Amino acid sequence: MLYPVGRMLWAATQAWDASALLGPSGVQAIVNTIVLGLATVLIAGVFGTALAILLTRYRFPGRNVLAAVAFLPFALPPLVGVLSFWYLIGHDGFLPRTASHYFGVDLSLRGWGAVLLIHGYSFYVFFYAMVSAALSSMDASLAEAARTLGASRWHAFTRVTLPLLRPSLAGAALLAFMSSGASFSAPYYFGQDFVVLSTAIFREQQQFRTGAALSMTVVLAAISLMGLALFRSSRRAAAHASKGTPRPLRSTAGRLLAAVAAWATVAVLLIPHATIVWLSFVDHREWQAELAPTAYTLSNYATLVQDPAKWQPVVNSLWMSAVATVVALAVGISAGYLIGRKRYGSATVGLMVMLPWALPGTVVGMCLLVAFNDPWMPAGMAIFMLPLAYFVRSVPLMTRVASASIETFDASLIEAARTLGASRWYSLRRVALPILLPGLVAGAALVFTQSLGEFVASILLYLPSNKPISIEIADVWNGSGIGAAFAYSVFLMALVIAAFAASHRLGGRASL
Repeated sequence: MLYPVGRMLWAATQAWDASALLGPSGVQAIVNTIVLGLATVLIAGVFGTALAILLTRYRFPGRNVLAAVAFLPFALPPLVGVLSFWYLIGHDGFLPRTASHYFGVDLSLRGWGAVLLIHGYSFYVFFYAMVSAALSSMDASLAEAARTLGASRWHAFTRVTLPLLRPSLAGAALLAFMSSGASFSAPYYFGQDFVVLSTAIFREQQQFRTGAALSMTVVLAAISLMGLALFRSSRRAAAHASKGTPRPLRSTAGRLLAAVAAWATVAVLLIPHATIVWLSFVDHREWQAELAPTAYTLSNYATLVQDPAKWQPVVNSLWMSAVATVVALAVGISAGYLIGRKRYGSATVGLMVMLPWALPGTVVGMCLLVAFNDPWMPAGMAIFMLPLAYFVRSVPLMTRVASASIETFDASLIEAARTLGASRWYSLRRVALPILLPGLVAGAALVFTQSLGEFVASILLYLPSNKPISIEIADVWNGSGIGAAFAYSVFLMALVIAAFAASHRLGGRASL
């Protein structure tokens, strides 16, 4: 964990390029990164929190369907999501074409507006998930008691509900801010003149200005740490009570309005996924000036199956993601045990394994790139840079999941099994593992799916021999095989959904 970061910092001090940071483009990239992060927190926070309150506190037609699809952005890898939005709102996207054809107006989005829209869609889930969890453990009668004592609805929300939600909001804001700083795909394809540090680092590295790239890498890491200090909250909720239950909306107009809003939101959330699937069957060679495609084909999928070279990136992503998941499991469970049981050295271990959480993927990629360029490093080890990057980026997540599972595990169950004559191995296998397995399997699924679609570090570290599926999608998209890019994207989405489904099934069996 520490060696690549230390090696990068040392190399940055040796080749520090202040002009790259103080010049107009450098200053603009820094300002854009910070402003975009704060704007992402605001947009994602408003939508995600409102959705969490609506689904947690009220019952209305369509509520269960909306709750089921609210997590769909997690099933959309970053590059796949950008590809979908490109054909929805880009210059030649379907929505701008329709608006231009029928109304003569240009509704295409590029620059900071498009990037912010994609970030809001992708990162609102952090707020929705964390606020929903907090609201589910909060007694709704607290706010009702305040209303009974004469407080207005807004006053009860700001003085009763909001203080209880503050830790969850701070945690979600931290994740959204850091994810925005780490974002590469959306600014790279939609940014145009809106340059952020992640794309500026890649541009400088591609032009062999290593000093400028390293200097910007240090600044991006500093901004992420600044976000950690700004949004991290040690405050806990003032009180918790019994789980609140959703109450039905009493007015007919309220139920109708909520139902219409719910189904409209479901449709919006499904549009990017449906676009990818739809365009994967289109014959893009025949789609020229028409408003919508008229020719469809299965050749986009046939190309992937019939050509072994086209299938190799899928194989590469699978084995590299599997390696990263296995190693993250081993390290995450070990570190999670120390942290969850408060063993000696747990604070130091927790700090080390959580360090990559504060480092964007571009920073991690640059750290490993510098570290593997050391003369003593065997050249053949370069193929493992990508699995190592996947592991480094995902081990904080696996550690958090493992420590949470172990911390809530009652160790007296093991002692009871030992007292009844069970061996230590039998107690672990038949008592501890079935209880811990659902959480560990869910964490492993998150690591595996995150590694499958990783693009930020991959674009800096991949080699022709281990080219992953995300880079293949980008190359095919920029080349002549647009249809194959959509077919790859559908296959990647299917792998992500299958991994989550398998983890849910395994976790359910273990809990039985």
